[in-house]
Amino acid sequence: MASRSFEAGNAATPFSLAPPPPGPRGTAASGYNRAVVKISDVRVLLHASNVRGRLPLGAGADGRAPLGVLVIETDEGLQGVDFVSGPNPGPAIVGQQIITFLKPLLVGRDPLDIGALWQAMHRRQRYVDPAAIGVVDVALWDIAGKAAGLPIHRLLGSYRQKVPAYFSSGHHAQAAGYADEARYWRDQGWRGYKLHPPSLQLWGDNDVPAEADIEACAAVREAVGPDMTLMLDSGWSYSYPAAVKVGLAIQELGYYWYEDPLAADDIHGYVRLKQQLHIPILATEITPGGLHALPPWLIASATDFLRGDVVIKGGITGLIKIAHLAEAFRMNCEVHDGYNSLNNAACLQVIMAMPNCEWFEVLTFNPTGEFGLERLSYGLTEPLAIDAEGYVHAPTRPGLGVGVDWELINSARIGELA
Repeated sequence: MASRSFEAGNAATPFSLAPPPPGPRGTAASGYNRAVVKISDVRVLLHASNVRGRLPLGAGADGRAPLGVLVIETDEGLQGVDFVSGPNPGPAIVGQQIITFLKPLLVGRDPLDIGALWQAMHRRQRYVDPAAIGVVDVALWDIAGKAAGLPIHRLLGSYRQKVPAYFSSGHHAQAAGYADEARYWRDQGWRGYKLHPPSLQLWGDNDVPAEADIEACAAVREAVGPDMTLMLDSGWSYSYPAAVKVGLAIQELGYYWYEDPLAADDIHGYVRLKQQLHIPILATEITPGGLHALPPWLIASATDFLRGDVVIKGGITGLIKIAHLAEAFRMNCEVHDGYNSLNNAACLQVIMAMPNCEWFEVLTFNPTGEFGLERLSYGLTEPLAIDAEGYVHAPTRPGLGVGVDWELINSARIGELA
C-alpha cells in the first residue's frame, strides 16, 4: 500500500475554471474543453469512520468502520469523488481492485466517455467486485456534472424536484422498538417506514420465528395508524411456507410492499409466492449481474418492482438503465440505500430523473431508542436534509451536489492506494 500525502485544501478547493480557448471542440458555456481534458490520476484514500448507527458489518473493536474515498483527477483540475464502503469485500480490497484493474482503463481517457468506460469496466468484471465499477461510474458522473455546471439529475433529464423519504429500520429485539421508531419518524413528518424484522438473518444466526415478525408489523401499524406507508424487508430469510404466512398477514395490515422474503435467486419461489398474495413483491436487490440479470425476472413475472442502487448495480449508468428497463414494463424501480452518504447523494440524483420511483430510502441502523441521522450524511459538509413534510429535495449544486468534509476525512486517515 503506497502512502502519499493528501491535502485537504487542494481536494476541497471549489472549482473555478476559466473559459477554454477557442477551438472546434471547446465549449465556453460549460468551461470544459473536451479536446484537452483527460483523466490524470485515480486514488483511493482510506479513512476510519466513527459514525454511529452503521451497518453492522466491518466495524473493528474500537467501533470504527473503514471508508474509502475515491478521487479521480483530471489534467484541468476537475475532480470526481465517491465513497467506498460495505457491504462488499471492504474499502481496502475494492479500492485495490480499482487501482489494479480499473485505473489503467481510466488514465488518459476523456472522463465524459462514461458509456465507453462503463462497458470497458464491465469487461473486467471477473476481476473486480461490482462496487468497484459502481463507485468509479459515480465519480465520473460527478466530473460530468461539474464540467457542465449542473447537478447530475439535470444531465439525466430531471423529472421532479422532491421525493418523499421513508425510514428503514435497524434491528430491534422487541416489537415495541419498531413501533416507537415508526411513531417517532411519523411525528417528524415522514411518510413511510420499513421494517427489517427480528428474524432477519443479517443480524446473525438466530431462531426467531416468523411470528415475531408478524407481531412487529402489527405493532407498527397500530402505533402509526392507517395513513403512514409501511413496508417489510425480510432480507431473504424465509422458507416458502413462512413467506406465505407473513405475506398474508402484512397484506391484511395494509403494507405497501413485501421485499425480499425468499432467497435472492429463487425465481420459481417468487412466482409461486405471487400466486398466493396480492401485496406487491419487491425483489432483485442483489441479483448478480446487475442489468443483465433482470430480464428472467420480468419474463417469469416473478416480481412487481425492480430494485437497484448505484453501488452493486453499475453506478449511475447501471441504475438508470435498470430504471428504463422497468419503465418499459410499466413497473416501478425502487432505489435502495447507497450504503454511504455520497452514494446516497448519487441515488438521489438518479431518483430525480426517474418517473417510476416513489421513495428515497434512509437506512441508518439506529439502535433501539436512538433516532439520529448521522450515517445519512457522514463525511459531507452539509446534510442530506428531509423537510418537515417528509421530502428530500433535488440538489442544485454541480455534480453530486454535495461537498466532502475533507477535514473530517483527513482526521482519521489510515492510508492511501494509488
